[in-house]
Amino acid sequence: SSTRTLASFELAAKRLSADTMSIKAAGSAVDKGESLKDTAITIGAYDPDVIVIRHPQIGAPSLVAANTGAHIVNAGDGKHQHPTQALLDLYTIQKEFGRIEGLHVAIVGDVLHSRVARSDIQALALMGARVTLVGPPPLIPRGIEAMGCETTTDIDVIKAADVVYVLRMQRERMLEGANYVPSLREYTARWGVTAERLRPGQKVMHPGPMNRGVEIDPVVADAADALIETQVRAGLVVRMAVLYDLLTHGPVA
Repeated sequence: SSTRTLASFELAAKRLSADTMSIKAAGSAVDKGESLKDTAITIGAYDPDVIVIRHPQIGAPSLVAANTGAHIVNAGDGKHQHPTQALLDLYTIQKEFGRIEGLHVAIVGDVLHSRVARSDIQALALMGARVTLVGPPPLIPRGIEAMGCETTTDIDVIKAADVVYVLRMQRERMLEGANYVPSLREYTARWGVTAERLRPGQKVMHPGPMNRGVEIDPVVADAADALIETQVRAGLVVRMAVLYDLLTHGPVA
């Protein structure tokens, strides 16, 4: 499932004068039991220059890359990585602050199931930012500090951050019957990002889709200091750059 990523990649390709073809699992041969490998071989027979793939299984882009001659862009694989989201987040922060190095970014919420969090931690650490993960203990992966971040269960630490990056509760990825939090109401009470927990002028980001009233208060989501809509616009620019880079075999000047 995707709204922002799918729409922005399609529009990015069209802005660059490319022809696009979108294939979703629902209604395709995947529904009939076709394997990802056979789907990749079939699509590869059309000789595409780029395949952009989102898939619920970790490593799916690598499997497609091994079975086609196209450039592969990972648009999200399971709870593993979402590289272009990290790039657009860096772009958004850079445009807002004029720098990334030395900034403090607090990532709040369901880190355990978040591919965005993993890509952002790596990207922000690479660019010299300090990253703090905040959330209930079951939703903070054990040993994730090795990626170059700090962890805490104390929501009050977000007030000291330059950017508060809010993650949604990914209930569709949670194991049935597992009690990661007692209830969504308690999660909101203890870790929801509200105006009272922020300082004036503090920047807030969210990769979407938002669960308003759960991980983020609607007042915060709609505030002037929220960069959420800016992120969506940045997604188009950044994905155009990624496609251009791949198809010209070199970095954008």
